[in-house]
Amino acid sequence: MLVLTLLAGALLLQNPAETAAPVPSAEGLANGSPQWFATPPNISWGFQNFGPRLGVQHRSQGYGYDRGYTSLESFVPLLQVDFQSLTGVEGNLLIDNGGEFGGNVGLIQRLYSERWDRVFGVNVFYDHRQEDGSGFHQIGCGVESLGTYLDGRLNGYFPVGDDVFVAEGGGITSAEFSGRQILVNFVANKALTGFDSELGGVIPGTRDLLRGYAGMYHFWGDLSDDVTGVQARLEARWQNSVLLHMGLTNDGTFGTNFVLGAGVYWGGFAAKHAAPTRAAGRLADKIYRNQNIIIDRSPLPEPVPARWVDGTVIDVVHVNSAAAGPQSGAVDEPFATLTAAQGAAAPGSLLFVHANSAFNGEAVVLQDRQQLLGEGIEHHIVSLYGSFVLPTVTNPEDVLSVPLIANAPGTAVTVANDTVVSGFRIFNAAGDGVAGTNVANVALDELSIQNAGGAGVDLFNAAGNLAVANSFVLNNADDGVAIVTALSGQNTLRLSDNTILGNAGEGIELVVRGDTDNLLVLERNLVRVVLGPTDTRSAALVQIDALNNSRLSARIENNTLDDTFLRDDTSPDEDPYYMQLAVNAWNHSRLDVGFLTNTLESDRRFLLDQAANGSFGIAASSNDVAQFRARFDGNTSDLNYGMAENFTSVFQLEDTLATNSGTFFYFPTAVFFDVIPAGTIPLP
Repeated sequence: MLVLTLLAGALLLQNPAETAAPVPSAEGLANGSPQWFATPPNISWGFQNFGPRLGVQHRSQGYGYDRGYTSLESFVPLLQVDFQSLTGVEGNLLIDNGGEFGGNVGLIQRLYSERWDRVFGVNVFYDHRQEDGSGFHQIGCGVESLGTYLDGRLNGYFPVGDDVFVAEGGGITSAEFSGRQILVNFVANKALTGFDSELGGVIPGTRDLLRGYAGMYHFWGDLSDDVTGVQARLEARWQNSVLLHMGLTNDGTFGTNFVLGAGVYWGGFAAKHAAPTRAAGRLADKIYRNQNIIIDRSPLPEPVPARWVDGTVIDVVHVNSAAAGPQSGAVDEPFATLTAAQGAAAPGSLLFVHANSAFNGEAVVLQDRQQLLGEGIEHHIVSLYGSFVLPTVTNPEDVLSVPLIANAPGTAVTVANDTVVSGFRIFNAAGDGVAGTNVANVALDELSIQNAGGAGVDLFNAAGNLAVANSFVLNNADDGVAIVTALSGQNTLRLSDNTILGNAGEGIELVVRGDTDNLLVLERNLVRVVLGPTDTRSAALVQIDALNNSRLSARIENNTLDDTFLRDDTSPDEDPYYMQLAVNAWNHSRLDVGFLTNTLESDRRFLLDQAANGSFGIAASSNDVAQFRARFDGNTSDLNYGMAENFTSVFQLEDTLATNSGTFFYFPTAVFFDVIPAGTIPLP
């Protein structure tokens, strides 16, 4: 449309003499019987009678579009026969008041009948419209008859491609289980098929300055109610250069709309008195049709199966340990065991385990793109039609707990690529609570993992988006949460709002490695150990290591790290070397880390009563030829802060150290550390 508009503008700059209309000629008219359409012998490619036209118009909202729009319009004649026929192209570029674009481009064929003193025309258009960021497409066609006093038009509109999209701000309005599906309803933008028509013409006594039209329209869609309405409009023209429009429409769906429009045009019309009749001079008149695709914004008439973002229907496999009778995985026929549910599930299935269920001696091995969700908490599902809260099965008054997986013979839940695990108690697994190797994109949420024989969470060679949130990880025999990234790619690690208590290894252990770019957000976590009178624990509560050529940008904020000794007469006078939060850069790694408003509490006794005895609340080190930049802002540490650099590496500290409570110690000395302006480091 834009190319056509620019072409029309360029052609308008031609010498007017090159496009002047000749004196009408009757040569070549057939003698004898009357001819419907005269056919002069001289067919002209170009602007024999009519030249190109440019225009700009603004129109207020109407039925099927709720925002006014401005259109940049163009017309280029391609083939003309001396005031007898015209073939041309019309294009319009639209932008509505909300900043969304659309457009039309169409081919026009018109013939003038001397016998009837009328122009008969047909047209075919391609239309495009953006609505709420979604693209709609349409083919339109029309027929028309234009005369000196009376005109008639009939236009048809036929959407093609995807014609239903979720409306912005609409979203899903209801969701319910049905069999192994979720039926949802939502507010949608739906392109409608239909037609409009009008009949009218010059209002007597106005000297062709004012025309009036009336007609009707009818539109329909598979997911919309039929729309039938009436329309009327007045059109005022001044020298074919200025067009004013006032219209009124009414129907049961879009209501009553009062439409105002104004346009200015240059070129495109026959020279005054050049046409043999007023009707023949209308061969190049502007096409009148709906420039916008008609869209119905409303809920669906009936719920439809929810689909994942890739378009596949969401398959829900229901599980209830108390189930009896037929077991198909449907909402009213749930499986009684996790093993049976896994056998009936496919990649991409959602395994929904009903509240109060308890499974003893079972484990789950997920397939790619599966979600394992326990009833008893709120689950948000991201679908093709928008996000919605997963419906429930159990009466809220009867929910005693989320499902329990106890005494798994190995790892309780093994994750795969693009998996979600949420809403479970995992107790006394012989192996890890949740684990996965060579996996990507794993989300763990609202879990309670306790007394595992291995780690609470162990993800090795993991990549992509990795998240652990809102979970309790208690008294496990190894690390609370351990994540080791893959050797290549881009990763985002997010650990937030977790309570991690009493684990034998590190509370949180994170290792980024290889040639990777990593973002880390570690926020609002409580990590705590309670130690006996003679405990010699030296493992950090949180340890983060960057290896090889890895790059890490981290925000560590609002965490509480706490250790408590239950001292008695058997306790030593001095406690062993220890760090609560340790962050280390190794090899050629590069780190940007923000330590922000963390609280580090400890009642350890300093070695020889020296505060710099090697036990620190936060210990940060840059080793080998690594580069480490850090911001310390608003932290409180009973064990102070230890910064280490090994001569060949680089360590830079933002000028924010004074905002922290506690003392900074430097190894070997402070002269090896550079101070950079506050705010230098970009943080995730």
